[in-house]
Amino acid sequence: MSAGSFQLQTEGVINGKPHGGHTKTLESNTEASRPLKGKTIVLDPGHGGKDVGSIGGNGTYEKDVTLPTALKVRDKLLEQGATVVMTRDADTTVSLDARTEISQEENADLFISIHFDAFQTSDVYGMTTYYYKPQNQEIAQKIHEQFLEADLLTKDRGVRFGDYHVIRENTKPAVLLELGYISNKDEEIRMQSQSFQDEISTAIASGVVNCLR
Repeated sequence: MSAGSFQLQTEGVINGKPHGGHTKTLESNTEASRPLKGKTIVLDPGHGGKDVGSIGGNGTYEKDVTLPTALKVRDKLLEQGATVVMTRDADTTVSLDARTEISQEENADLFISIHFDAFQTSDVYGMTTYYYKPQNQEIAQKIHEQFLEADLLTKDRGVRFGDYHVIRENTKPAVLLELGYISNKDEEIRMQSQSFQDEISTAIASGVVNCLR
């Protein structure tokens, strides 16, 4: 990515309220290379601040891997011409209601909540994509298909209905991604790696393009 291809402005969320977390592209790219021009994507890195999320066996906080992963997704979406709004771009606490309000206020074309799962035992692993409203099932499937095409060497746990606040109460198209199990030793290590974050962010961005172009 060239340093001059877009301009970043990511003030994010302050005290749980949206505060100018827009990131927009410049006009230097060609239309053909910007299939998401005119589309607004809200990225929601799960947890943050006092809400650490799940904790891995090695002490990894879920909040500390959802954010860098989401920021990489942001960068990939910017390359495709999207306007990206982050529900948080730092280690801040943001309520579930505030996250969905950002989606509504920004008139999002798509809201994506990024998480890492956990289980009582360490043998469970894999990726799951959740939707709540039936009309969002196809979106979930198109994004999840890109995980399979990327051959990420993990278990396909499929596309499922999920009763989660940020997708249940969202009036905009919304999905929630569980990108691995932090309770699994191998996946806890992998989710912190640059290579995994690059691969998964590319897959997510490709799925978004397939949904919205």
